[in-house]
Amino acid sequence: MKKYGLQLRAPPSQQKKPATRPPLPPPRGFQEDEDDDVEREISRQASKNKALKDVEEQHKKALEEDPSVFDYDGVYDEMKEKAVRPRVQDREERKPKYIHNLMKKAEQRKWEQEIVYERKLVKERSKEDHLYADKDKFVTSAYKKKLAEQAKWMEEERLRQLREEKDDVTKKSDLTDFYFNLGKNVAFGANEAKPRKPELRIHDDVNEKEKDVSDGVQPLPDSTAPESSAAIDRTRDETSSREILPEKQPSVEQPKSDHHKRGGDAVAAARERFLARKRAKEQ
Repeated sequence: MKKYGLQLRAPPSQQKKPATRPPLPPPRGFQEDEDDDVEREISRQASKNKALKDVEEQHKKALEEDPSVFDYDGVYDEMKEKAVRPRVQDREERKPKYIHNLMKKAEQRKWEQEIVYERKLVKERSKEDHLYADKDKFVTSAYKKKLAEQAKWMEEERLRQLREEKDDVTKKSDLTDFYFNLGKNVAFGANEAKPRKPELRIHDDVNEKEKDVSDGVQPLPDSTAPESSAAIDRTRDETSSREILPEKQPSVEQPKSDHHKRGGDAVAAARERFLARKRAKEQ
C-alpha cells in the first residue's frame, strides 16, 4: 500500500526484518529416521499412558461419588419404565363401568335357571317314584355340594329382597326412616355426633342448674361473694326440698303472705306517726 506525503527513512533498529523461512529439512537419505521414530513412539506412549491414568482416576472418583454413574442400561430402563408406567396404570384404572353389574345379573340368571331345572327334575322323579320304590338311591358329594350352594344362594336372595322391601320408599307412610338415616350420614358429622353426646348432656345439666339458681337468688353486690355462694347453696337446698316434698309448698308460702301483711301494717303505722308529728309541729 502506497503512502502519500513526506516519508522519512526509519533507523535500521526500527526497521522490520523480513520473516525468515524455516530451514529446509535435509534429504531423507541423510536423516536418522530410526532414532527419530523411536523417540516419537516413546513420547506418544508416555502421553497415552498419562491420559489413560487420568481417565482411570476420574473413573474411580466418579464411582465413589455415585456407584450407578456408568449404569447406562439401568438408567435407560428406568426412564422407559417411568414413561410406560402411567399408561399401564391408566389401563388398570380404566375398568369396565357396567360389566360388573352385567356379570352379577348373568350369575343370578344362571342360579335361577339351575333352580328351575332342579325343581323340574324333582317333579319328574316324583311321578316315577312308584316305579323305583324298591330301588336304592345314591347321591354324590358333588350333587350335595351343589344343593348346599343353591340353598345358600336362595337364602341370600331372600334376605336381599327383604332389605329392598324394607328400604322401598314408595311403601313408606312418613319420613321417619329418612331422618333416621340422615342422622347417620357422614357428611352431616355422624362420626362426631356420638362422642359429643355426653358433653352436650353435661352442658345441659349445668345450664339447668344455673337457671334454677338464677331464678331463686337475687342479685348481690360484688363484696358479698361468700354470702352469694351461701345463698346459692340455700336456694339449691330449697329447690331440692321442693322437689322432694311438693305437698308442703302451701305451708312454706303461708309465712310469706303473713310477712307481706305485717309489712303493710308497719307502713300504715309509720305513716300515721309521721302525720301526727306534722300536726304537732303546725300547732
